[in-house]
Amino acid sequence: MDIGRALTYFSEDERWVEKTAIGTGLLLISSLLLVALIGVLGYFILFGYLVRLLQNVRDDAHPVLPEWDRWGDDLVRGVKLACVYVVWALPILLVSVPMFIIGVVVTENFQYVDEDVGMIFILCSLCLQFLVGMAFLVFQPGFTIAFARNETISEGLQVSEIWDWTRDNIGNVAIVAILTVIASMIITTVGSIVGLILCVIGAVVTVPLSQLIIYYFQSHLYGQLARVSGEGTGMSHVGAMPEMDLDAGWTAEPVEETEVSAEIVPPEVFDPQAEPEPPVDPEIAVEQEAPEESEEPDEEIQSEENGRPEEDEPPSEPKGQ
Repeated sequence: MDIGRALTYFSEDERWVEKTAIGTGLLLISSLLLVALIGVLGYFILFGYLVRLLQNVRDDAHPVLPEWDRWGDDLVRGVKLACVYVVWALPILLVSVPMFIIGVVVTENFQYVDEDVGMIFILCSLCLQFLVGMAFLVFQPGFTIAFARNETISEGLQVSEIWDWTRDNIGNVAIVAILTVIASMIITTVGSIVGLILCVIGAVVTVPLSQLIIYYFQSHLYGQLARVSGEGTGMSHVGAMPEMDLDAGWTAEPVEETEVSAEIVPPEVFDPQAEPEPPVDPEIAVEQEAPEESEEPDEEIQSEENGRPEEDEPPSEPKGQ
């Protein structure tokens, strides 16, 4: 896997500035409108765009950055991917949220209970949330790559197959998860510092830009991981059909053997010991055939004369009685 190229590949596109500006503007508007829940549509479009980016890296297509010309398809694609993410994130919510609520309720309503008990509940919920979140990061490449195969929700929810795929590629998956976390921290910090240097107004651009670069980096790593694991031609066992025994359930009928009798060739027709006849000279053959052709008309004339009655011979008189 080429980690360095995952950080710089987008600059190889001739129109990377325009494409990145569109993505940054989409993130900025979506963040501002997120309070009204309208901005979530922009995130769905971006998620669908990133799926196409992953597919381009997986299939080694050029240019790698897709065009922003399929907003409707990206919206549908992003909604499907978001549904897959929500299902896989349910364990985080089911584990961390109840314990966090219990800690807050105990701290606020039960005065006779030490506040440290409530804080312990809150800390435990945060620890569990961290562990489940790390597990989510480990499985995220698997179900994202699986979804990118046919862009169906069912492909991203093949739990047993994705588990097996993650286990078989755990080395690369762990590298991708760790690099994603480290790169997110570094890029976000740099973007925030640059925004502060530009008198806070620059943060309006640098923060969504840094977030977009993180998405670029993550999607490229997922695409490389898909290509390395053989996803370019279809994941080997995620969503694959089980192997079937072709011989099960039926038996081959015996084939009747027909007796073939060898026909004996008579020696006058075929004699392997007979010497081949010498070739005939065509000139001699023509000379021998010439007199035969000349005699045939004479024989025909003679036959005609013999068969013709004599005209001069008078008919025989009948004998007297």
